[in-house]
Amino acid sequence: MLSWYEQEACDPGVIVGGQVCLVRNVDGFSFAGKMTGDQRRRLTDLVRSAVQAEEERLQMHFTYIPLSGQARSNCGSLISTLAIPPNMHGETEEEGLLLSEDESVSILIGGKEHLCMQVSCPGQRIRLALRKANEVDDAINRHLPYAFSSKYGYLTASPLYTGTGLQISYLLHLHYLEKRRKIAKIEKELSQYGFSLRQHFSGEGEAPGCIYRIKNRKTLGLSEAETLSALEFLAQSLQQSENNAYRQRTLEEEEKDLDQMYRAYGLLRYARELDCEEALNYLSFLRLADRHQIWGEDILTGRFSAMVRILDAVLLQDAEDAQTETGKLRADYIRSILPAID
Repeated sequence: MLSWYEQEACDPGVIVGGQVCLVRNVDGFSFAGKMTGDQRRRLTDLVRSAVQAEEERLQMHFTYIPLSGQARSNCGSLISTLAIPPNMHGETEEEGLLLSEDESVSILIGGKEHLCMQVSCPGQRIRLALRKANEVDDAINRHLPYAFSSKYGYLTASPLYTGTGLQISYLLHLHYLEKRRKIAKIEKELSQYGFSLRQHFSGEGEAPGCIYRIKNRKTLGLSEAETLSALEFLAQSLQQSENNAYRQRTLEEEEKDLDQMYRAYGLLRYARELDCEEALNYLSFLRLADRHQIWGEDILTGRFSAMVRILDAVLLQDAEDAQTETGKLRADYIRSILPAID
């Protein structure tokens, strides 16, 4: 079964994919920062039992992954594949993750909040993701009561999530807006609407791969529908701005872009060692070539799944020989998946 980030809907558009995150705390338990080890283990057992009882109704099977001891080394890979939100990872001994077969649905238990339910989706299927997140939320709530206030909504340890407890985001490939240094202005404008725009892959200076995440910063006082509509509007506006920047290129810029696309392909095709940030930036040019069918209609060279698979934590998790340098593993992997072009 393909993981959600390996599906073609992630390629090659401006909007790569999306994610819905619902934060909940179970009534009758202290917030995560004040829980004892016994309380954490009891919470984990209750949530696992609730999810297991609802698997048939949800038509999904979940695998439980403990995030303690030796298994903690898996956390970097799970964060890189978006199964664990880094801002929710509590690094406690009793923390665990329930993960669906296609990695699109994850339930973090015992992090900085009791529950963080995530649904990831390829392309622009954010409404389907929200529907699925609410189904998972309701399924657990049938067995466990949530901490809720009629005045404030869902109660959370962090005031950032109090209210709907909803954080919703899109991943976007904004190559031309970045190259034309428009991102800082856009970030400032989005903050006025209660949204943020940040680099998705960590790096120095410009965003590696030109991948950005837009998400809401406010949950109190807004309904789920209002947050979703605002996100869709802003993401569509960014997509239009990116496409307009492409159409407004001069002839000289067009020739330079074409040369850089072919150079990026050649370097990725034949390199024997690649730095992660370097490879992500080359893949950004290949995404452009795919989007505008430079190689032809049926050839995809800059897949989002490649961007995920070449991250250090994922490479090391998948490697047969953990002693191999990541630069060589990265180059070997890209050569193995890169299709030939004329």
